[in-house]
Amino acid sequence: MENSTENSILVDGIKTIWGWLNPALPEKIVEKALDIGCSVFQSEVSRYKNVEEGLRRLKRTSERIDSLLTDSEERRHIDDVSVKKWLRDLKSVSFNTDDLLDTYQTALNVHKKRKRYQINFPSLLPELGPFQRRRFAAEIDKVDNKLEEISKSRQTLRLRGTDGAKKQATGQNILPFQTGSCHDSARILGLVREKKEILELLTDAGASTSVPMPRITFVVIHGAAGIGKTTLAQMVYDDPSLNFGIKAWVCLTERCDVSTAMKKIYEKMTGLKCDYGDFGTVQERLREHLKRRPEDNFLLVIDNLWASDFHFLETLIVPLLAGRKGSKVLITTRYERTCQVCEPIQRFKLTGLHYEDCWLLIQSLALPQGIDHHKDLEPIGKEIAMRCYGSPMAAKALGALLNRRSAEEWSNVLSEMQALKDDSNGPVLASLKISYHHLRYRLKQCFGYCSIFPNGCLFERDQLIRYWIAEGLIQPEGRRRLEAVGIKYFDDLLWRSFFEKVPICDKDQVERYRMPSLMHDLAKQVSEYEFQGLLSGNRVFESRGIEEAQVRYASFIQQSDDSTLNLECIQPYSHLRTLKFSHELSNGLVPLNSTPAHFFCKFVHLRVLDMSNSDLEQVPISVGELIHLRFLGLSNTKIRTLPEKICDLFNLQTLELKGCSKLQHLPKGLQRLFNLRHLDLHLDWEEITDSTEVAIPRGIGQLGDLQTLPRFNVVSDKGQDCNMIELNHLNLRGDLCILNLEKVPMGDAKNANLEEKQFIEKLMLRWHSSARTNKRHQQESEEVIKAIKPHNKLTCLWIVNYPGTKYPTWMGDTSFEKLETIRISNCNNFKFLSLLGKLSRLINLQIDNVPGDTISMLVGFQSLKHLILKNLKSLEDVILRNLNSLCKLTLENEMPELKIVFISGCSVFQAVVMEGDLHNKYERGTLIVDAK
Repeated sequence: MENSTENSILVDGIKTIWGWLNPALPEKIVEKALDIGCSVFQSEVSRYKNVEEGLRRLKRTSERIDSLLTDSEERRHIDDVSVKKWLRDLKSVSFNTDDLLDTYQTALNVHKKRKRYQINFPSLLPELGPFQRRRFAAEIDKVDNKLEEISKSRQTLRLRGTDGAKKQATGQNILPFQTGSCHDSARILGLVREKKEILELLTDAGASTSVPMPRITFVVIHGAAGIGKTTLAQMVYDDPSLNFGIKAWVCLTERCDVSTAMKKIYEKMTGLKCDYGDFGTVQERLREHLKRRPEDNFLLVIDNLWASDFHFLETLIVPLLAGRKGSKVLITTRYERTCQVCEPIQRFKLTGLHYEDCWLLIQSLALPQGIDHHKDLEPIGKEIAMRCYGSPMAAKALGALLNRRSAEEWSNVLSEMQALKDDSNGPVLASLKISYHHLRYRLKQCFGYCSIFPNGCLFERDQLIRYWIAEGLIQPEGRRRLEAVGIKYFDDLLWRSFFEKVPICDKDQVERYRMPSLMHDLAKQVSEYEFQGLLSGNRVFESRGIEEAQVRYASFIQQSDDSTLNLECIQPYSHLRTLKFSHELSNGLVPLNSTPAHFFCKFVHLRVLDMSNSDLEQVPISVGELIHLRFLGLSNTKIRTLPEKICDLFNLQTLELKGCSKLQHLPKGLQRLFNLRHLDLHLDWEEITDSTEVAIPRGIGQLGDLQTLPRFNVVSDKGQDCNMIELNHLNLRGDLCILNLEKVPMGDAKNANLEEKQFIEKLMLRWHSSARTNKRHQQESEEVIKAIKPHNKLTCLWIVNYPGTKYPTWMGDTSFEKLETIRISNCNNFKFLSLLGKLSRLINLQIDNVPGDTISMLVGFQSLKHLILKNLKSLEDVILRNLNSLCKLTLENEMPELKIVFISGCSVFQAVVMEGDLHNKYERGTLIVDAK
């Protein structure tokens, strides 16, 4: 009533004023015009006032949409094409609603932080003034109109909440998490005979002595998708009985051209990055490399060969002919025709597991305690095994699905398999779909999102989880960290064989994963309306009838032959939430350096932007406009600085700068990134030098959610950079490398509070090399290292350039029960050895560039397996003796696990004194001495 009275008074006042200004106009015309104008004005005022209410209403609507989508995915089978399209439209408007709500919430949060910390966000969302309120009101109207249109479509389709055949409950929350032993045994089950036959072909065990040995023999494993070709090849490749001077594994993608394949083979066989643009040059360089190693035969595995034409393979083979006689090429392919284009060749057709083996494989995962108490499941299980069509992948996926399920649920799975027997994509993929259909909705979203990775691409678990979090795919569970919930999601998908672990072959020892080829096909199917693959500027999928506005995830794959980047193909997808650039070559760089400064202005909805592994030298300024951005990947680029505008990305959670060796400093406004969880500055510790410095600005200690900060450069108290005391309140995890410790006062070292940081696993303490000759630093460093005591859950410690002569007692504290690796480099003496012998779990000890003429191993070292001594130029004796005092040691008694002693770069080295049973010990161990 009060608002109505105010409006009436306002209207009368406007009429009176208008009459004074326009006395010539008839009163009725004036009155009618003003009535219309005032009605519009009142409507606009009402919209401005009701922005918050409209957003609250949209939030409730969004929650209902999410519930409906969850219900449709988890509880119902929906086959009707029109209904599926209606659900896609509903999901699309849900994305739009999420963008709008996120924009509003960001504006509120920025306003709160600005008032609390008096921090200026120069270009990001000013307070909600009339123009912003008008924009929000207009966007709310757009969403309302779209929802009304969808509602009318529902009425036209006569949809009800109970539509769709109801699925049976499957107890999704039960998960055994005993994946290790089960999957290890499952991996080789039923393939022992096949492995033996392949090994015989590769070792010429069955070759006739009367037939001359060919220069190169090709062994081709061919068979249907998902039948276990890659698994078998990996088992053979890892077998220790194979004796080849060069071993290389190359995985080819579906659309890999011959030039890219050649460069991949060159990189894997030489271990060098391929910088040659000319195809003929790559061939010639590989030929020369093989000629320089005439004593080394090679084993080359070409996994997932799609091409079946003679020219493709002949071109790849030409430089390999320079290799030593007796070399082997092992190929896995889906196409039998490949066997006809290589000679001489040994064919091996893999038909898959016998159904009994499939049944045993299902049992090992579904019934880890055995079948004795579940005899009623045996006939159902055998029928399911028969419908796996010999695929170990299908058997593993279904075995994980059936784990701890009732007989009724086993019967339901069998019924679903029978219903999908005529699937046009093949029986194995149909079986995998069963496992997918039984995932929770969130896991389905997470799996479908993985279509952004190219086929065969390796990825790290933590990076994928950060993608998921950025996209809002991880739902909070109580007070658990989102990363912990993400690990639970990941392990669930790994357990069900949607991912597979790749053997560690890199020096960084980071575990990596990939999707099996058939699982990648499945991921592309289930995300086909939301994902678009782009190959060097061309759409991978052309005729799917997909609306560009519905595409939310895009992966741009650059082919090796292209030196320029065609970004025009991305322009139509303005609603993208994820844009990932990658290169077909593992060491290739995407040419992003010429990206226009304002290119990303159009992609305002991006949550994930990954420009890693590119030649980027300067981040486009438009990236700072992406207010929704949560993940920014710039790893392994050539950037030296970051624009200050990056600090306007209020929602940013992850800033990846791994391997950015040229990076010099971070923007001064970093403290404005209040939601930052991961500032990944990791560099290979072997590559860190005195000149490795990244200036970190003051205020980083205010980022309460920060968990990842692998590298921390200490600076003096002067200037605008931060000092070590800012580590105090950060709950860091993983690796931490602290540089320039000579600049740290003892008080700051103590206040850094490392002893309370229980989640730091690997720690490097590094002084500048010049500090070793500075007497003041020598004295201060002893106090600093004493005060810097880490938490006793540490697993790895590396001390570099320590100037002191005394070592802190915490280095030998028996409470460090997880400390397995210690490395001491460029330090002043060996007095630390008397401490380290007390560490019960110490496995690896490396000492390099430490002066001294004698090393005497003292008592202890019960778990030591590897002892490495490098570049000890004045070392004359390593004494390992059967003694009873501090200078004596019986290796068999005191160091029972020691297997390897490696000594190199010790130019005046004279002798290793070995007594007692030591000589017998090294019949099963290794002693390597290279004094040069």
